[in-house]
Order: sequence, then structure tokens, then C-alpha cells
Amino acid sequence: MNANGLQTLTSFRLILLWAVWILTGCQASAVFPDKQPSSKLQPQNTWPLVEFVQPDVLAHPRKTGVIALSDGVDAFIARLALVSSATASIDLQYYIYRADDSGRLLASHLIQAAERGVRVRILLDDMAIKNADKALSMLAKHENIQVRLYNPSFERSYRNLAFVAGFSRLNHRMHNKSLTIDNTITVVGGRNIGNEYFSNNTDVEFGDFDLMAIGTAVDEVSDQFDLYWNAPLTVEIEALSSIIVTNEEVEQELAIVESQQQAFNDNPYVTRLLNSDLMAKMKSQSLSWFWGPSKLVYDQPDKQNHQLDSDSILADLGEFLQTAKHEVLLVSPYFLPTRSGTQSIIETVNSGVNVTILTNSLAATDVLAVHAGYRGYRQALLAAGVKIFEVKANPDVKKTSSWSGSSKSSLHAKTFIIDRESVFVGSFNFDPRSAWLNTEMGLIVGNQQLATAVVEGVEVNLVKNTYRLEIEDDEIIWFDDFNRRKIYSEPDAGLWRKFLVDCIALLPIESQL
Repeated sequence: MNANGLQTLTSFRLILLWAVWILTGCQASAVFPDKQPSSKLQPQNTWPLVEFVQPDVLAHPRKTGVIALSDGVDAFIARLALVSSATASIDLQYYIYRADDSGRLLASHLIQAAERGVRVRILLDDMAIKNADKALSMLAKHENIQVRLYNPSFERSYRNLAFVAGFSRLNHRMHNKSLTIDNTITVVGGRNIGNEYFSNNTDVEFGDFDLMAIGTAVDEVSDQFDLYWNAPLTVEIEALSSIIVTNEEVEQELAIVESQQQAFNDNPYVTRLLNSDLMAKMKSQSLSWFWGPSKLVYDQPDKQNHQLDSDSILADLGEFLQTAKHEVLLVSPYFLPTRSGTQSIIETVNSGVNVTILTNSLAATDVLAVHAGYRGYRQALLAAGVKIFEVKANPDVKKTSSWSGSSKSSLHAKTFIIDRESVFVGSFNFDPRSAWLNTEMGLIVGNQQLATAVVEGVEVNLVKNTYRLEIEDDEIIWFDDFNRRKIYSEPDAGLWRKFLVDCIALLPIESQL
């Protein structure tokens, strides 16, 4: 390298070091601005949704009624119908909110609700909404819409560099997911907002799972939302972004939203929504709820400041899983049990409990790093008698099952079932990130009929949509029981994908996964 090149490189390094130093100082000394607190509204008997659910709720005092949403179309029409029925309040809390067809369609319904006078509170994780400041500022311009971001970067232009500089703080994310209407009906589970979560993506579809709930759990979800909404770590978009939105821009954007709404009427996906099974049941008021005792479990907003496991969702789920006497089914797209978790599962099996794990295959996963960590624990689990099934990618098979899509399928549901008697559904993955880094939430419901239906629904799909893993001659073998094949290496995964996983497995990053 010549002298000029060396000087240029040196100057670049100095500039980079200066930028990192500046951003490190900004992130380390982050001051979270004050904001006006607000809280849940108390349901009124005159609100239509209250009138709709009240007979069922009164007939089941101190219990929660739930409807399982395993189908993506049903899951989305439930959200749209509830938002359209809102009278007083909408509380929306998500990790990811995509600006695709599904995201825009839901946003248009939120705006229409605000136009009717409904109070709309939108709480999103800041990590997953990069480059959305202007759109969020426009929403917040409406007098009935408030937008807050969890644990945000105060550097809005150079977000990636800021993340590196402020890693110790910004590595903690809000993974919670809920949508609550009029403090009367709520939807909780594993789905974010985006086409792939609602059977509206031709490239990939996430097999996912939600619960629509009424009864005692709803007020608990609202309390959880208020806790996060008013937490110091959440910041109003107006306090973060320097973008100035004019009334003219808002009017133009509303006109675009209205035109898009009209265009959606000719969208085949909308036809599928209107013809969904859930829509028919909602119209005929023939919804059938599973009733039982429930418990909402969740982390504190400042999880990183709570050193004891007893302060987190981990303790609640550990207590829940320890109640198993006969059978445990763990459904987790990102399954990385760690050494201690693996030992705990093995001890559970040794105590006489059957443990079955359903997770993604290498070909199906969208996070290679987690698979790189998970694969190191498979053999020990299988040798102890744990049953492991891995979801196929199914690139050429089109199905209507919640486990598969038109092109590539990837499991995204997070649910644990104990003895076919009780069910956990939520955002928690069986991995270190969910345990120690991200905030999580979920609902535990005791109902034998629901738990049995979930297990049987999974079992029906196992043969066709998964690989069954076993050990032969001290090696892991994948059995494709549907096609009567025996496979000796990660099925359907290309050489490049396998190579990347091999490389990632060498890195000491398990605690970040």
C-alpha cells in the first residue's frame, strides 16, 4: 500500500473510532424523557364487544375463555374484526410490524378506529422498525393515536453503528405480542404483524399459534401493557424523531391509505379473509370458547436489571413444566436448551415423563445461528429417550396446514402442553435469548379439551410435515415417514447452508441466541 493509501486508511480509522466514541457516549448516557402516563379503560356494559361476550363471561366467573388461532387467515381476520368493533380503546404491542399488505391493512383499520374516536396505543420494539420514523410520526399526528418505542436507539440515522456502540443496552428487546380491544377481548401468542404470519406470502409462511381470549386474562394483559407503556424504557416517537410531519402530508397519506383500502377489495387474500371459518362463526355468533383457570406470565420491562430468575417468565414456565406427570410437548421454532436445560429435560424423562420436542429443521429455520447451537444437544436428548421432530421446509408442496405454506414453511409457534391438561401459548422460545435477554409474555390455560386438541393437531401433522430423529450406530438419522425415506445428514439443506452452520457453531455466542 502506498503512502497516500495508508494515510487514507488511517484517517478512516480515526473517523470511525471518533464516531464510535461519540455514539458510545450518547448511548451510555441515554436519558429517557418523561411522558404522560395512561392506563386501561374499564369496560362499559353499553359497548358492543362487552355485550357480545358478557353472557359467556358471567357464566364462567374467574375463568378465561379462549379460541385457538392456528390458521393464519383466521388469525388475521380476528384482528381486523376486533379492531373494526372497537368502541373505546385499542392496545397493540408487537416485536415486528411490517409495512407489507398485512401491516398496511391493519394500519388502515387502526386509523379508521381512531377516526371513530377510539384511543389507539401502539407499542413496538425499536429494533424491528428501522426506517419507519416518518410513518410512525404520521400515525402519532392523529389526536387519538399514540406511538411509543421500547428501549430505542437515540441515534436515528446510524442505527447499526449505534447498536454496536450501545450493545449492552440495545441488545435487550421487547418480544411481547398482544392486541387488546376495549379491555374486553385480547389476542396473545407467537405472531408478529406481517404477511408471512397470516398465510399471505408466496415465498415463506410461518406456522404459528395465537389465542383469542375473554374473561379474567384480558384485564391481566391490559395491566401488562400499561406496565410496559408507562415504563421508563419506552419513549414517544415524537421525542425520538426530528422528522416534522405537516398536516398536508398527513392528508396525502390518508388519501393513499384510503385508495389502498379500495384496492384491497380486489385482492384474493381479502376474499380468503371474508370466507374464513372464523369469520363465518363470528357472523353467526357461534364461537365456542374453551374455559378454564389461567395465568398471564411475563417479564418486567427492565428485565436486564433483575438478576434473579424468579423475577422473570422463566421461573413461571419452569414451575409450569415441573407439574408434568406423564407427558410434555414442547413446540419451539428456536430450540436451544443449553447444558443445564438439556440436563433438566433428561432428568424429566428419567422420572418417567414422555418428552416430545417439535422444532425447525436446518432447511426450515430462518435463524441459522440458533440451529448451530441446537444441533449440539440433539444426540444427548435422543439418547435419553426424548422424541425430536423437525419441521420440513416443503419447498414444492402446497398445503393448507398451519405447519406449511405455498413455498417454504417455517415453524414459528411457541406452545408447551402438559399432560394434555394445560397449555402455554406465547412469545417465549426455548432458548437463551428468551430466557435472559428479551422480554417475553404468554398465557397459561388449564383446559383438558383444548390441550388435547392442540396435541392431536400437532400429531396429525407429524408424519407428513416433519422428520423424526433417531440414533443409529451412534449417528443421528432423519426418518421421512411419509415418503418412507431414511436420511443421513441434515435433509433438504444445501451445502452452503450446512457450511455456514458449521462455521457459526465454532463461535462462542450461545448466550446471545
